[in-house]
Amino acid sequence: MRNYCKMIVVVCLCLCCIGARAQTSHWQTDIYAYQYDMTAYVALAAGDEAVTDYSNYEVAAFCGDECRGVASVQTANGKSYLYLRIRSNQSSGETFTFKVYVKDIDREVDVENFSMDFAAQSVNGLPSNPVVLSFVPYIPGDADGDGVVDLTDAVAIYEFYMNGEYPNFAEIAADFDGDGTVDLTDAVLIYEYYMNQ
Repeated sequence: MRNYCKMIVVVCLCLCCIGARAQTSHWQTDIYAYQYDMTAYVALAAGDEAVTDYSNYEVAAFCGDECRGVASVQTANGKSYLYLRIRSNQSSGETFTFKVYVKDIDREVDVENFSMDFAAQSVNGLPSNPVVLSFVPYIPGDADGDGVVDLTDAVAIYEFYMNGEYPNFAEIAADFDGDGTVDLTDAVLIYEYYMNQ
């Protein structure tokens, strides 16, 4: 009986350790709910810059609003890439889009101008030559970083322009006209954008 109790304690400790090491993802998918899959090797580009450290990002494939695969980070020959198994119950015919979750700002961002057609057992990209998914890691005009473009962003730009600081100011997003500087023109453009929505 004593050995039996020890064995139960050891098994419980092992399960706790495994559970503590498992990482939870922003997105979930039931891999057993689908009959077919395909593989994609992808890399990220934030704007024009290649992402080399994936610790702040998660990538997932979607068919409509349904998550069909979450990428995992892999490394080969000192280079990191994302390995993605995409799932479907049709052997072909579905089109997938992608989203990036930016952890430090707690925001989902769409990968624009890119989709992938599903074909069972196919492979897109290679670890040595992954498919590059480009995304903008911010919302243009969202100067205060609250996830929406509104009049508070125009006020934040004004305050930043006049005082040189503003709490949680997202300077790259504040450059609404994309001219490389944050000035009152950006505040006016955001005001006009908000009023004409």
